[in-house]
Amino acid sequence: MDTAQTVTRALGLLELLSKHKNLTATQIIEMTEIHRSTTYRLLGTLIQLGYIRKGEDSGYYSLSPKILTLASSVKETRDIKEIAQPFFDELHKKTQETLHLAVLDEDELVYLDKRESTRNLRVVMGSKTGSHAPLYCTGIGKVLLSGMDEIRFREYIKTVQFVKYTGNTISGIQELMNEIDIIREQGYAEDREEHEEGVFCVAAPILGPEGKTLAAFSVSLPMVRNTGVFRQDIIQAVKTASQEISRAVDI
Repeated sequence: MDTAQTVTRALGLLELLSKHKNLTATQIIEMTEIHRSTTYRLLGTLIQLGYIRKGEDSGYYSLSPKILTLASSVKETRDIKEIAQPFFDELHKKTQETLHLAVLDEDELVYLDKRESTRNLRVVMGSKTGSHAPLYCTGIGKVLLSGMDEIRFREYIKTVQFVKYTGNTISGIQELMNEIDIIREQGYAEDREEHEEGVFCVAAPILGPEGKTLAAFSVSLPMVRNTGVFRQDIIQAVKTASQEISRAVDI
């Protein structure tokens, strides 16, 4: 059986159990028409992975709470985007700069939303909703790293490969750790032409209950506008939006 067929059948079993709750192996075989030995092999793998469980006394197969965790994660992501939208609209109107909203996806970030700058002089970035970017050299990425617990962060820095995108890209573990310490202390991150030439970025977290970092967002602008009072206004606008969105998430 090829990999695609195996995945298709495994997902089919999960969908079947989502509709019928509790089924015996015989019922599953009859309803899917998958060969008996293949069905047992797939069920065994899904049990091992923790996505389904088998009642010791009843022999019934059912979905495990792990599936609910996955569904909750998807809902949480959707809810964050919806909750952030009015604040994002206001921040975009106020700054007129490029905005991004993103969440953690394994060892990268994935963009949930992007708003283009309305200014004549603006940054042109290749990012788009659904695309990924590294953590160690983007404002949002560094915010997400700063929100990790220590064990997860240590796991990340053991495997990260420091690709040099620009002359300012962070290139080592100690440099990254120092940067994360600063971000945790000040509550926001800066990307100083670390991922793309000519782009300055300020990013901040969206916090959930108990201060957990659920997502992060940023304002990106041309480096030439990163000066004096304007820079401080951008930082303050991002910090204020971070507090407002986080309060809305926690309601």
